[in-house]
Amino acid sequence: MTGWLAALAGAALVAGPLLALAGSRRAPVRLPRPSRRRIPRIPPIPALTATAAFVVTLWLTGWPVAAIGAAVGAVTLPRMLTTRNSTLRIERLEALEAWTRHLADVLGGSAGIEEALQSGADNPPPPIAAEVRALARRLAFRTPTEQALRAFADDLDDPTGDVIAAALILACRARGKGLREVLQGLARTVAKDVAARREIDAERATHRTTARWVVGALLGYTAFALLNRTYVAPFSTVGGQFVLAMVIALYAGAFAWLHRLARPPKGHRFLNATGDAS
Repeated sequence: MTGWLAALAGAALVAGPLLALAGSRRAPVRLPRPSRRRIPRIPPIPALTATAAFVVTLWLTGWPVAAIGAAVGAVTLPRMLTTRNSTLRIERLEALEAWTRHLADVLGGSAGIEEALQSGADNPPPPIAAEVRALARRLAFRTPTEQALRAFADDLDDPTGDVIAAALILACRARGKGLREVLQGLARTVAKDVAARREIDAERATHRTTARWVVGALLGYTAFALLNRTYVAPFSTVGGQFVLAMVIALYAGAFAWLHRLARPPKGHRFLNATGDAS
């Protein structure tokens, strides 16, 4: 009974800071959007995962240090080993390329900038559909075009989106010709950027593969430790827990280094939503 109480107390110590961190994050302020159907709120999944990993590890091993390491790893390792973020960014860049080409084609038919932007919301590329439709809604509600484009760039939160929005803003100010050629050139530039990012992502995949092998070896050693308790009995002492903490710290440093090598750097934006100097 005492062991279960200790496990629950440790789980509370892990879940408390995670829940506090999740609750302290503030969402960026954006222009109002049409209300959507309310979805019942559930506890944050990372906090539940960390708590479950902590309780199970402490119950199986009785080592508090291993339980804390398992709780942290259960939250951070899936993000380090997945390619989801880089894949989504490449897909968004491809969508921006398609949307930019569509604008150039519509402008070639003697349509105005505002009409071209609103027509883009009829069938936008799925990765940026929400941002494109929000731009069309702002224009429909008589938001100034420049302000709507700055909010659009803020929604995209990507340097490439800033470049496209800035070109459209300059065209709105000048009301001159040549925007179609500018957009076509931007679309070609984005296409080259996408191709380069795919090559770079393929090279970075080797670092993620290395991290997966390290995780596999670590899981194999953990299974061996659970089956051969005599071999790992020294870890049950205070000194053993200290050594285990150093080993976990070394593994954490290695994973952080591999993640940094595999993570594409995010470029700096230059366009803000208000039009003030950045």
